[in-house]
Amino acid sequence: MSPFNSAARLLVTGASQGIGKAIFLELARGGNFVLGVSRTKPAELADRSGFLDLDRVGWQPLDLSNAAAVEQCAASLEGTAIRGLILCAVDYGANQRHPASETSAQEWQRVIGTNCIGHCLLVSRLLPKLLANPPGVIVNLSSDVALLPATGRAAYAASKAGLHAMLRAVAAEHSVECLRVYQLIPTFQLNTDGIRRRRPSGFDFSSYGDPALIARLVRQIVFPSGSAIAPGTYLVRRDGAMEQYTEITQI
Repeated sequence: MSPFNSAARLLVTGASQGIGKAIFLELARGGNFVLGVSRTKPAELADRSGFLDLDRVGWQPLDLSNAAAVEQCAASLEGTAIRGLILCAVDYGANQRHPASETSAQEWQRVIGTNCIGHCLLVSRLLPKLLANPPGVIVNLSSDVALLPATGRAAYAASKAGLHAMLRAVAAEHSVECLRVYQLIPTFQLNTDGIRRRRPSGFDFSSYGDPALIARLVRQIVFPSGSAIAPGTYLVRRDGAMEQYTEITQI
């Protein structure tokens, strides 16, 4: 496999909070060329004390639920070399679980627009850049709801399953020498801003994992110290172990 272009950027969606922020900062602290996109700007980028090399770290506003904004963002990167996409932005939908029959049109549109359509559009527009800097890498922070029934979370499940399926199709269209697609499914809850907002006051998060664990795994994927990790879908265990999940390829 050819060495990757070290000057090409890694683009992280959802870079302002949760897992996306943890990954964005993990990659940025290593002095890598990283571009974050999110609805709000990460607070760390206002720190001029040398915490981050701001010559190598950038940010752009992006609301993935707005297709026109995604198109504009992709167009603005025309002259930027990109070798990796890390897809973390997420909209969980309403705080309380509810039947699909009670899901509003606005929730369907916002959740599927953010988690699925926005990401699918961004990947499709930036895919030529990844292929121009082989091996291009896509890392998707997937979810067990992409594969398993998710009672009371129909919109969220549909959105995660849609992106998961789209990326399997993209992976099948290209050789691993050109593009490597990874889908990570944590098998435990992570202590993120979004999850905390959905839990009652006083909730015990001691059993929840640190997003930094996922961030370190992503760094290992995009900057392998030895042999590259084989692309595919992985279940991520509480201790950081990655177990490849075999999905059916024909019926």
